Amino acid sequence: MKQGRLIGFNAKALSEQIMAKAVEEQTRRLIEYAENKIKEIGNKINSYNSRHHMDRTGNLLNSLCWGVAYSGELKASGFFRNAQSTKISYLHEWSTESSAFPVDGHSLAAEYIERYGKSSWKGRWRVFFAILAPYWGFWEEGFNLKHGFSKTGAMTFKQFAVMTEVYDQVSEELKPAKVNFKITKSHHYSRNSKDKNSLARKYKSRVDNPYSKFYDRFERRRRGK
Repeated sequence: MKQGRLIGFNAKALSEQIMAKAVEEQTRRLIEYAENKIKEIGNKINSYNSRHHMDRTGNLLNSLCWGVAYSGELKASGFFRNAQSTKISYLHEWSTESSAFPVDGHSLAAEYIERYGKSSWKGRWRVFFAILAPYWGFWEEGFNLKHGFSKTGAMTFKQFAVMTEVYDQVSEELKPAKVNFKITKSHHYSRNSKDKNSLARKYKSRVDNPYSKFYDRFERRRRGK
């Protein structure tokens, strides 16, 4: 008895087709997961904001974003909200040099997605959540808040470790995926420091340098345009 043969069957093509469908389905699930998780993160921050005004200008939550990439291609991304900031924000806002450190939360998030959103290994997914407002690191790690009307210099330690909590959740939910977590605290300075990175030196280098990306923005605001 002769053994039958399957004519026109391409095992490699079938395997590639099955793999493509699996990748598509897994990508869909991760996008759905990221969209739901970003709402949890934003709502958690909002629950603190109502009491502590950490999103007073709107820039903090405008900088909260997410993305899903596969094999070096950004499959989907988004923001907790697309609203414009309710108020112009500056780092070191009580300082006379604050105008050199504008914060636009939504732009920071968009720039991050454009620059790093597609970063992923071949054949692997990357899911990311990020808060780009440069002062979030202080809320996350904690800091000593000096009481404004205290004559004794009393301070209270404040910490709102939202992303740390999310990291723990995601680590469990996405097992066995590798999960990384990073806190960045930008533009920390000492007013009395003579170091070249002091606020005054940073201010001068930004507003006096026509090649600085802050120069045009500073000039427009200084002239009231």
